[in-house]
Amino acid sequence: MKMARDEFKVADLLDLRRNEMLRANPEYQRGEVWSGTQQKKLIDSVMRGYPLPLIYLHHIQKTVAGMQREDFEIIDGQQRINALYYFAEGAYKLLDPILDDREARFPNFLKTQPCPWGQKDFQQLPADMQNRFLSTSLAVVKITTDDENEARDLFIRLQAGLALNAQETRDAWPGQITDFVLRVGGKPKVARYPGHGFFQRVLGMKPGQDRGNTRKLAAQLLMLFLSRRNNANQYVDINRNAIDDFYYRNLDFDTENQDVKRFLAILDKLEQLLGGQKRPRLVGHDAIHMVLLLDSLWDNYTRSWESTLPGALDSFRHDLVLAKGTRYELQPSEYWTRYGQWTTTRTDNSDSIARRHAFYVEKMLALLGPLQKKDPKRLFGDLERELIYYRDKKLCAVCKADVVWNESEIHHVEGHAEGGPTTVDNGVLVHIACHPKGFAATAFSAQFRPKATEQATVDTVIRVKANRTRFATLTAPDGTVHQAPMKNATQNDVPAMEHLTGLVFINPNTGTGLSTLAKQKLLDAADWKYTLA
Repeated sequence: MKMARDEFKVADLLDLRRNEMLRANPEYQRGEVWSGTQQKKLIDSVMRGYPLPLIYLHHIQKTVAGMQREDFEIIDGQQRINALYYFAEGAYKLLDPILDDREARFPNFLKTQPCPWGQKDFQQLPADMQNRFLSTSLAVVKITTDDENEARDLFIRLQAGLALNAQETRDAWPGQITDFVLRVGGKPKVARYPGHGFFQRVLGMKPGQDRGNTRKLAAQLLMLFLSRRNNANQYVDINRNAIDDFYYRNLDFDTENQDVKRFLAILDKLEQLLGGQKRPRLVGHDAIHMVLLLDSLWDNYTRSWESTLPGALDSFRHDLVLAKGTRYELQPSEYWTRYGQWTTTRTDNSDSIARRHAFYVEKMLALLGPLQKKDPKRLFGDLERELIYYRDKKLCAVCKADVVWNESEIHHVEGHAEGGPTTVDNGVLVHIACHPKGFAATAFSAQFRPKATEQATVDTVIRVKANRTRFATLTAPDGTVHQAPMKNATQNDVPAMEHLTGLVFINPNTGTGLSTLAKQKLLDAADWKYTLA
């Protein structure tokens, strides 16, 4: 067998094809399998001057009825030659990056470049473009052999190389989403893509050896996570076409988005809680439902679940394993009917994922133990800030220095994440720069809490009770009872501050009176007293 490199113009290949001197051998060649979109994109590549892969042709010379005949059988390149031929015959129009966006799905940088051939067939192209297309040179390898089996063996060898799978193809896509998935899923042979430890230390995946499976799972997790952040009841398909569409819609992916940072923080937490532990290998559906579960717990509950998550996960998986043994029984375990069976069929379908997750959340919440909800009110209001500001005599609880209002913040003594309420009693004045975070906040809480408790025992709560007369009854710290007449009140009125006469509410820190709004807010607060006028 002899091989020789050569170049054929597109026009030459088309002439050979039209005269039936260039053909595929149907005995071992597959038929036409490229879609119309694939054919259009190949011609677009030719028009942009992109090089095409080598075409392998078997050069056959034989004598027929005393005459010499030469033909070419296509060993590799049939789909490309068909695409060139059908376009030249006027079979289809080319894609416009903008007008045909849904079909073309070209990267954004191509949408800014001229595309004068868009939405035109061959006959509609200007003469210079037709000539440029027909005169394009293609690299060809001509094989000469008298043994047809050698040509077939070469065909088999050329096809034996592993074609890029769907995720490996996505890895070559332009855009920020590709870079992000590579960073998270990992491609160890590239230094800047080490991959997140969650996939390697928790799931035991090997992104350098699994031909993109880790990166595919990373993309699927991100799809489901972002979909649920947008709508808590929305699940999406995570099959091949859905992932491709997700990549395309996120070519300009914003890695600084708060939801993206939250996604990474959840992976960090799962690696911290589960990484390096000995347990049977976790798989994709484990990862999906753990990430979505933590997203639900993240804001609304204290972190008490962190200590119980590993055990809860092991219990759930143990019950799931037992359930598989009941799948052929008349009454299979609910772990099988509501979860297990949906991990074996239509696993990437949104409905299957939703069914599984509803059951997963139900069981995991029970296994995690009692969960403490955070105070739904996260931030102190303006009035509460003002009250704490004056109560604390404008002094920072951390550095004890004066605090200017514009440089002030209110710190939860008992952290909000630990269930601390957003109330005046649980807030202290601090400088913005002094605001305790992380371990410093924990240490501050431990140091400050005894003082706060002691203060609360010294002050006596003032109780205002409504009676059926035109008086407000107030119980003083010494236990004596006082009645204050109410202005313009009816018998059924609950005493309001503006009705009280003969009483002045005093801020013990400043010695000044309070506004009506402040009186209403602080009537039952422990740090405020009253005096008779």
